[in-house]
Amino acid sequence: MLLARFWVRQTGRALTADGEEFDLTLRGCSNESIEAAQEAAHEKIRRLGAVIEAGGRPAKDYLYGDRPMPEPILEEFHDGGAELMAAITRNSFGCDVLNTQDLLFADIDREDTSAASEQSSVARIQQIVSANGLSARAYRTAAGYRVLVTSARFEPGSAASELLMKQFDSDALYMRLCRIQKSFRARLTPKPWRCGSRKLKVGFPFTGPYDQERFNEWETEYNEKSAHFATCRFLGEFGNPVADGIIQSLVTVHDTRTKAMSGLPLA
Repeated sequence: MLLARFWVRQTGRALTADGEEFDLTLRGCSNESIEAAQEAAHEKIRRLGAVIEAGGRPAKDYLYGDRPMPEPILEEFHDGGAELMAAITRNSFGCDVLNTQDLLFADIDREDTSAASEQSSVARIQQIVSANGLSARAYRTAAGYRVLVTSARFEPGSAASELLMKQFDSDALYMRLCRIQKSFRARLTPKPWRCGSRKLKVGFPFTGPYDQERFNEWETEYNEKSAHFATCRFLGEFGNPVADGIIQSLVTVHDTRTKAMSGLPLA
């Protein structure tokens, strides 16, 4: 999984091709230390500054780059030893996200949320699970469906995982994210605008106490609003029940944090 434990935001001076000075602020990250993250940020400033000074234009990153996403790690799950199997991070919207090393999630967007569409979609999921000899759990989300494959472990970005996600009609951008970030992702908490909360207007990593205070205020409101909503609703389990202890524990984490059995409205 492409995660980083230490994040900083650093500012350095740079020159335009005309010799005009300006400030350049970039993020740096590391799994070693804050100091290493600071060094990484300064190196990025140096490289980008050299490109700008030479008259070049920085490459415009796609939505998901090839570096860890700037998300704090809130919780880690290990295999009983040192190997990291999953982690919960907080995304740019302020939502908790479960990142898994080899537990496959497939998100399926559907505009039609009618009962007839749900019945048809669940039948299609069950058909794919059966055809591939798998076991899986299906969930309803606010904008479609989510499938959690429990009978086998998959490598993010592998031919097998992408073929299966394509069969489920999983979003192409989500598949690219899994490939680049070397993990599968599932949002655990509601999107703020779906539960009546304000948009998070402070980015991570925080630049100081003021940013932290603004986030804390937002988080208090968000937690109050999101408490009345679930992120997904459990629809059914297909195939033989899972026997893998680690997968079982992550299923429990997912179902508990998303309130999948609560019957609350989805957000």
